[in-house]
Amino acid sequence: MIRISIVFLLLFIPQLVSAQSGSISPYSATGLGEKNFSGTQATRHMGGLDVFTDSIHANLNNPASYGFMKVTTYSVGIHYKNTNLASTTESQYLDNASLDYLAISIPAGKFGFGFGIIPYSSVGYQIETISPNVEGINLLNRYEGRGGINQTYFSVGVPITSFLAVGATAQYNFGNLFYRTGQFAEGVENGTFLTNQSSLSGLNYQFSIQANIPIQRKYLLQGMFSYQPEAELNSQNSRIFYTQSITNETVVDFQEIDLTSRGLNETTLEASATTKFGFGFGQNKKWFLGFQKNLIKSANFSNKIFERNNVDYKDAKQWSVGGFYVPNYASFSNYWSRVVYRFGFRSEQMSVIMNNIPLTETCISFGVGLPLGNLSNANIGIEISRRGEKDPNLIQETYVAMQIGLSLNDIWFIKRKYN
Repeated sequence: MIRISIVFLLLFIPQLVSAQSGSISPYSATGLGEKNFSGTQATRHMGGLDVFTDSIHANLNNPASYGFMKVTTYSVGIHYKNTNLASTTESQYLDNASLDYLAISIPAGKFGFGFGIIPYSSVGYQIETISPNVEGINLLNRYEGRGGINQTYFSVGVPITSFLAVGATAQYNFGNLFYRTGQFAEGVENGTFLTNQSSLSGLNYQFSIQANIPIQRKYLLQGMFSYQPEAELNSQNSRIFYTQSITNETVVDFQEIDLTSRGLNETTLEASATTKFGFGFGQNKKWFLGFQKNLIKSANFSNKIFERNNVDYKDAKQWSVGGFYVPNYASFSNYWSRVVYRFGFRSEQMSVIMNNIPLTETCISFGVGLPLGNLSNANIGIEISRRGEKDPNLIQETYVAMQIGLSLNDIWFIKRKYN
């Protein structure tokens, strides 16, 4: 019954994901939006380590890990985030919640595979400023955006030896990005608006290799290398200019801009090439400590339909360190001795340069994996992050997020020995 319910939900989940508001950040106006973390909560609570794999947890960012899967796993994750946006003069708190992933991972004998859907990026912001024009009349400027890109994927992992596996993922991206700028003059009934809307779609791929090397049967050395080539997303664009009443929001005048003559009705956006490598060492079912570095080639990104004069791009770098500890996984008398305690730290030099200031982000995370029976577990944790800085030309974002993930396990494709 659970198998039928999960597959049925996957058929309709794109509509659910599209309804989510995954971002409240003004920095989501850059690039393809605010890029969401695309792994499970268990991985996220270790700082985003894709290098760690085991036989009962899905690893959505490392397709080679499917070669080590031993049980079918249904994975779902959600989060609630409270964000403080602070400038040099004021501060504001906002909150939002959204779905993080829905996935199924299945071992099939000589290989393993998985599929699911992930919100890849999110756009969600609204900014208002007041400035005088040359005649001294105050102008209200409004900037807003919404939308995002969702990603469905299919991954396959094949074990080459008992300690080495390779894998590949095909990802289909789809979604809509909507941006609007408006201006009202003090004492004037109507304001002017310009909207840009893009419908995006495209494929990209990821390849990885994973090594799990046992040492004296008690310890395990893990290593991972992953590469995602640069890909192009096709964008169907439209631009509309209109005048609207400030009191009743009635559209007074409407004009669709001809983009075909400018060669902007169809454009391409870049999904940046990404290289990841990581190493980790630990004691089986006891503890693990790992390190990972991600390199993102994003310096050449551009969006011709929605250009921002104060934004430039550069290659991004991210490194993470994290791990877990289990007091006694085999304890029958003490439940909390079987709980997995996770921790992580992540630092990133982001791809965005805003007002000539490079953006950076630092993050710490903590979580617990609560056993539910039959190898299933609930992963609950907290992530605290800071991005940007308090500057006259920048905003500092500080958020506290609570994440909950379920990893529900079952056994498929096992031939019965007895009837």
